[in-house]
Amino acid sequence: MKKLAALVAFAAVLGATPAFADTLENGYGNTFVVTLGSDTVRYHFNEDGTFGAIAPDGSVQHGRYESADGQICFLGEGDARQCAPLVSGKNVGDTWQQADANGNQITVTIEAGRTHGAGHGHGH
Repeated sequence: MKKLAALVAFAAVLGATPAFADTLENGYGNTFVVTLGSDTVRYHFNEDGTFGAIAPDGSVQHGRYESADGQICFLGEGDARQCAPLVSGKNVGDTWQQADANGNQITVTIEAGRTHGAGHGHGH
């Protein structure tokens, strides 16, 4: 699915170090905002291994993820699976820059609450 592939490109956004559980756990109930160029995708991770991703066009994609061995793996339809490293020690309000899986420079922010990016506000 092309839209899922576009979202998965943003999936490799969260990291560079093996210890990651704290960042993911700190993000439960909050929003990981990933920006690449003029596009922003918002991820909502749940403790039950599910996530929602709001694409730049406002469409929502739901899926499952697993976290182990310093990585987060997004599980797509069929056997599609894409893994990315996760950064550690991040909490609500933190913003950092890193390269994604394709070598693009991206910005990641953890926003308090479940924001949806309506308009230019943060939807708090």
